[in-house]
Amino acid sequence: MIRVNLLAADRPTSGGKKSKAPSAPGAVQLYLFLAVFVGGAVVLCVLAYFYINGQIATKDRNIEERNKRLADLQAVKKQVDEFQAKKKTLEDKVNLIERLRAEQAGPVHMLDEISKALPDFVWLSSLDQNGANLSMKGQTSGLTAVADFIANLQRSGWFPSVELKSTTEQNNVVTFEVGATFKDPAIAAREAANPTQAPAGKGGKTPPKKK
Repeated sequence: MIRVNLLAADRPTSGGKKSKAPSAPGAVQLYLFLAVFVGGAVVLCVLAYFYINGQIATKDRNIEERNKRLADLQAVKKQVDEFQAKKKTLEDKVNLIERLRAEQAGPVHMLDEISKALPDFVWLSSLDQNGANLSMKGQTSGLTAVADFIANLQRSGWFPSVELKSTTEQNNVVTFEVGATFKDPAIAAREAANPTQAPAGKGGKTPPKKK
């Protein structure tokens, strides 16, 4: 009698390969999520790289434009400084010419005005000048002539300050000393109109000292 084992087909044969179990569905989703996340991160990094490079390029252009503008402004400032220096030099030359011209005319005007202010019978024995200050010594026949001399100097306009320093009388001869300041009326008016402007010369004139 023949026996057939029907359960033999279900038994694994020795030495045979084992079949792999199929992967779980959750693992596939995890892999897909990781792939999408990494891809998105890479895209974001690339976008950030280009954005930052664009910002750097914009900043570089702005810096270059500002440097160019600064160079242009410095060139303009240099031209202005040169113009101001030339202007000051020209003004100094003009002031010097005016001062020299005034100094040349000063002694002539001073002596002319003193000569015109002298009354009859009044003569000067000495004339000392220190800058704008004058000291005049002389003799006359009376005090009235000295008063007339002082009044004439004041009316001339060239002597803003006149004072009698001393008088002595001996043998009907009056010896006197008068102090005064000498200044061109035009220069005095200009200084009064512009007090901050330096005078052209000491007292407006610098005539040589005479005796």
